[in-house]
Amino acid sequence: MATVALPPTGAATQASPEDVSAISGGAADPSGIDSGWVVLGKSDVVPAELAAAAADAGHRQLGFSPLPMLPIWVQMVLGGVVYTAVPFYKRVRKAEGEAIENVETALEAVEHAAEVTEKLAANVANSLPENGTLHKVAEEIEYIAEVVDQDAQKVEIIIKKIEDVSNQIDAAVEPVIEELQKEFKP
Repeated sequence: MATVALPPTGAATQASPEDVSAISGGAADPSGIDSGWVVLGKSDVVPAELAAAAADAGHRQLGFSPLPMLPIWVQMVLGGVVYTAVPFYKRVRKAEGEAIENVETALEAVEHAAEVTEKLAANVANSLPENGTLHKVAEEIEYIAEVVDQDAQKVEIIIKKIEDVSNQIDAAVEPVIEELQKEFKP
């Protein structure tokens, strides 16, 4: 099927075939072709404005602006990755938050038990004679409870450092996630 290309209607002046052949010495000069036309595919010739409008309308229908210099299939793959990775990341963050809460609750219980055990062992040690074996055992229990309490405080410090690092990661990742969600919004 042959396609006939007509000049754009907004062209102010148009050279006639006689003018073109007179300028080029009878040979067809490709530089005299109107640049207002775009060739799509092998045989479709359309005005440049129509091609640009069609391209813009196609991207508006998809709901996102095109990423620079990426084919549509790459954009679709990236969109799929975003819509898969973001919910996964949020679920992992939720599970992490629940795990930290559970560890903090258990840690508070251990710390409280260690403090109570330390006080109880100190009271028992004070009421027993100093040379007896029960007094020594009570002092050892008091020491062990004190060490457990100190270790629980160290674990609290580690948990706070983990939360700080996690918050820093969130601060870096959240803007990227929001931007990607805006970019690939359906």
